Amino acid sequence: MDLALVAIFGSLVTAFCQTVTDLGTKAATRTTDDRTILAIQWTSCALLLLIACAVVYPGFATAPVETINALTQPGFWTLLATNGALNVVAYVLYIRAMRLSDASLVAPLVLLTPVLMLVTSPIMTGEHVPALGMAGVIFTVLGVGLLDANRTTGKRLNFAVFVKHAGPRYMIVTAAIWSLCANLDKLGVRASTPLIWIALLSVFISICALLYWVMGGCRRATRRAMRPALIAGFAMSIGTALQMWALTVLFTPYVIAIKRLSALFTVLASGRVLKEDTGGRLLGAAVMLAGALLIVLTRE
Repeated sequence: MDLALVAIFGSLVTAFCQTVTDLGTKAATRTTDDRTILAIQWTSCALLLLIACAVVYPGFATAPVETINALTQPGFWTLLATNGALNVVAYVLYIRAMRLSDASLVAPLVLLTPVLMLVTSPIMTGEHVPALGMAGVIFTVLGVGLLDANRTTGKRLNFAVFVKHAGPRYMIVTAAIWSLCANLDKLGVRASTPLIWIALLSVFISICALLYWVMGGCRRATRRAMRPALIAGFAMSIGTALQMWALTVLFTPYVIAIKRLSALFTVLASGRVLKEDTGGRLLGAAVMLAGALLIVLTRE
C-alpha cells in the first residue's frame, strides 16, 4: 500500500479525533467544572503519549533523561516551557468557550489561526505567504459573519455574534494564542522529534493542569461525568500522534488542510450528538475552511 495514502488516511483520522475532542469537551462542560476537565484531558493524553514514546524509543522507559538528551538540541527546553505555558492558557479559554456557547458556533473559529499566522509566522519562523493567501483571509472573515447569519435578524452577514455570545470571544483569543503555539511547535519539532516534542509538551501541560485543579480545591467528578473528558483526552493523544507521523510523510500544508475538516465535522456532529441548533453554521464553517485552505496551501 502507498505510504502517502496511509498518511492521508491518518490525517483524516486526526480531523475526526479533533471533532471528538470538541464534542467531548462540550459534553463534559455540562457535568464537570473547567479545572477538572483540563486535568482529566491532559493527564490521559500525556499518559498515552508517554506509552507511545516507550514503544517507539526502547530506551525511554529505562533511561528517559539520557534518551531525551540524545534526541534534543539546545533551546529545546525553553521552547517547551514557552509553548506549554501558552497552551495552558489557550486550553483554559478553549474549555470556557465550549461551556459558554454551542460547539457548532465556537469550533469553526479555530480556523482564524491561519489568518493570524500571516502575522506571527514571518516574525517567528521567517515564513511568508503569497498574495493568494490574502484571498483566504477574505473568505475566512466572510465565513465568520455567516456563522450566526439568518438566525435572529435575517441578515446574510452577522458579525454581532461576538457581542451577543461570550464563547466566541474566548475562542478568538484561543485562536490568537494557537497562532503562536503553531510556530513554536515547528521550532520544537526541529529541535527534537515529533513524538518526543508532543509527549513532553503534554506532560508539561498536564502538570500545570493538575496544579490548577489542586488550587481550585480538587473537585471530584463521578465516573459518568468524567467519561466525556477522558474520551476527549484519548482522542487528543491519538490525533496528535497521527498528525506528527503524517508530517514525516506528507507536506505540512496537506496535513493541516485535511485536519481543518474537523470544523465541518464538529458542526455536522454537534446537531446529532449534542442536540444543538446548528442552523446555517455549516455554510459559515465551509466558507471559513475554504479561506483557511487557501492560506495553508500557499504557505510552502
